[in-house]
Amino acid sequence: MLRSIKYGLSSAVLAGVVGGTVAFTATGSDKTIHLLVDGRPQTIQTTAADVGSAVSQAGLHPGAHDLLAPSANSPLTNGETVVFRHGRLLHLSINGHERNVWTTASTVAQALDALGYSSSDFTSVSRSRRLPLGVTDIALRTPKQVTVVHGGKRTTVTTTAPDVGQLLSDLGLDIGPYDRLSLSRSATLTDGATIRLTRVQHRAVIDTRTIPYNVRRINDPQMLSGRTKIITPGRTGLSRVAYAVIYVNGKRVGTTHIDRTVLRKPRTQVERVGTKRAQPVYTGSPSSAQRIARAMMLRDYGWGSDQFSCLVQMWNNESGWRTDAENSSGAYGIPQALPGSKMASAGPDWQHNATTQIRWGLSYIASRYNTPCQAWGLWQQQGWYY
Repeated sequence: MLRSIKYGLSSAVLAGVVGGTVAFTATGSDKTIHLLVDGRPQTIQTTAADVGSAVSQAGLHPGAHDLLAPSANSPLTNGETVVFRHGRLLHLSINGHERNVWTTASTVAQALDALGYSSSDFTSVSRSRRLPLGVTDIALRTPKQVTVVHGGKRTTVTTTAPDVGQLLSDLGLDIGPYDRLSLSRSATLTDGATIRLTRVQHRAVIDTRTIPYNVRRINDPQMLSGRTKIITPGRTGLSRVAYAVIYVNGKRVGTTHIDRTVLRKPRTQVERVGTKRAQPVYTGSPSSAQRIARAMMLRDYGWGSDQFSCLVQMWNNESGWRTDAENSSGAYGIPQALPGSKMASAGPDWQHNATTQIRWGLSYIASRYNTPCQAWGLWQQQGWYY
């Protein structure tokens, strides 16, 4: 339909009201006239010679926007039907644009039909409403095709909603506090527009997590290297963590930390770590035992080859450098400790470990005779050195 028809003044409306031309003849002295005033019939008696005089006698004074048919200067005949319609001012808001239009239609529907607006157009007042003689405000919105993208789905709808907010409300789509719209809620809808509604959700999550404990190590020179002893066992701590998981159109896209509360502090584990170098382990042969003794004498006592020679001769006579050497008196091992259990002070493996036995024997010689040669000198005099 042409926009010129919609926005034309009341001439089109006026022309369509009267169904046909009324013929007039010469006046008489007394006439009966049938008046249709805004569609309401009445009969009057008049001696007027023309239409204008007759309607004036009836108290009707046609204005510039009123309809009078036949026209005011038309001759009046007996039995004539005269149509009079008051002009009514319409304040129209058409898709947000303001216009004033005069009409002689008696109802909203008649006026809008004459202006070219169909029943598919939105009107702010009922189409069946009768138009008063005063001003009537009518908002008109023509249907528009709008595409709504929601949750990844694309839907095209026909709507007469005035703005984005009203359209989404009509579609039952609520806007969450974090949702994003490509157009503002107050944006006026235009034909062919695309509206994107992105759903953004923040979900609070509370989780309990462990806190690892630290380990403090203390070097222990009395413990063999490679050995560890736990003095204070460690204990993990506990914390409560609150964070928000962010979803966009149902897909997780990120995590935001909110708060962290320590429920239990971790306890540090304390360990003793051995740093003492391990002594060579006796392999069972006298030569191996002698190598252990030579290394131990030089390292722990600073005794040289002369002292080692005295020691070799003395323990050759005592035990032949055998760890399991034992005599009837109860003397035992390479140094022939009496009793053999004395050597337990050097280690729990004193019964078979040459290193333990030699360690005890050298310590005994140093404390009692000062050097192996002095002990060997006594042995030569009496056949033993205890």
